[in-house]
Amino acid sequence: MSRTRRSTLGGAAALLWVLASAFAATPAHATSDTPSEGSSHIMIMPPAPRETAAASSRAVAAVSPTVSPAADYVHTTSGNPVECTSGNLCAGVWDPAVGKYKVFFLYRCAQYSLSYWNGVGQAVNNQIGAAAFFYGQNGQVLDVALPENRPFTYDWTPVWSIRNC
Repeated sequence: MSRTRRSTLGGAAALLWVLASAFAATPAHATSDTPSEGSSHIMIMPPAPRETAAASSRAVAAVSPTVSPAADYVHTTSGNPVECTSGNLCAGVWDPAVGKYKVFFLYRCAQYSLSYWNGVGQAVNNQIGAAAFFYGQNGQVLDVALPENRPFTYDWTPVWSIRNC
């Protein structure tokens, strides 16, 4: 699905979500609306970014992507499955410091500041009733990830923070 279409649909859905949340007294709890193993969804990381000779020489100075506040994560290689359990917004980004993808499990409701997130990765919103918002450098909403419970590819370069609830 194109980023523009996702943004348009996401904006409309976000508005509906805000209206619905005004009438709901309970917090968003994650669950899957599709049959899957233990309410989990499997993410498969895309192929590793191609390294140029210049990029290889900079690998020594590479910095690992982080989130603040801190969140659980795992490292994985391209093509390997990562389980995104119920209740999480899972986001995978290339970690040049170790040459693997770093998948964060954003469970606690917060606005997470992103550091050193560059390039294409994967995400899945495995929550129910909680859209995730991706923000740019100036705080503008770049995209909205609805709780569709299926992974999608995403370019993290312009994203400076994520609110998962």
